[in-house]
Amino acid sequence: MDYVLVNNIVTDNQWQRIKAESPDQQPNVISLVSAPIIGKYFGESDVNGVNVLDRLTHRKYHLGSYRFFNDVPVPTWDKIFVNRDGSISIYHHGSEIGKEFLYPNTRRAAQDVRYTNPDGTLDYIEEYAYDGTIFSNLFYAENEMLEMVFYDQQYRPVVRYYLYQGVINLITVEDPVTHKIKQRYNTLNEFYNAQVRSIVSEKDKVIINYMGVELMVLNGTKSHNVLRLVESPLDDQKNIRGNLRDILTDVISSIQTVEVNRADYDIIKGFDVPLDKIKLIKK
Repeated sequence: MDYVLVNNIVTDNQWQRIKAESPDQQPNVISLVSAPIIGKYFGESDVNGVNVLDRLTHRKYHLGSYRFFNDVPVPTWDKIFVNRDGSISIYHHGSEIGKEFLYPNTRRAAQDVRYTNPDGTLDYIEEYAYDGTIFSNLFYAENEMLEMVFYDQQYRPVVRYYLYQGVINLITVEDPVTHKIKQRYNTLNEFYNAQVRSIVSEKDKVIINYMGVELMVLNGTKSHNVLRLVESPLDDQKNIRGNLRDILTDVISSIQTVEVNRADYDIIKGFDVPLDKIKLIKK
């Protein structure tokens, strides 16, 4: 099977490009970042989309469903009020305790609720998936995020990210019924890598466009991995990018093929690097 591996999908234009460049009419896409909006894209009928976190929580998306902004869980007797500027506030005995945000380009679909402490600092955020189910809770102390909890569709915690000074330093995967920890990881890259290796096999091909986290998580995979270069092959100092050099010299052996257009090929061949992995494509 041919997969396209992406870190995240953030715009409609990006999604259309991913589908247009996919080797299959029905694209097989693996995404890494946990994103409530991913259901907008992976919910399409002609897409086989796999998010590594949703795969653990067994989340399925249903296009056409959403959570009405007035249907978010709030404390008893609290009021949800639409302000004149279009923002949405949550009031408790006359005091604003939080704000609600909608998905872009929608008038009623709840995206998240952000509760604050009396001093105005963030307390926690509750996020809703694109189809309206509760997706996650993000917990804060003194405006610093400490923990992210991701739920299955029965609102049971499955995956937890723990943070220290803004950096994820522990990830746990638990049984949603017994809460027994089944897996733990020390870094996000370690977590991503383990999940991708559990998805792809030696019979698969994986295409990436960028030499960032997507490149790192392919380490140790048995699939045939392809870098379809969309970035300039040169860095800001007009030298060949370090990761690209390492790929071509096989210091990074997890990429077996580098697809480039003619213009980028002409640039690369001007440097002292092997060209064995390069394949010319039309763009």
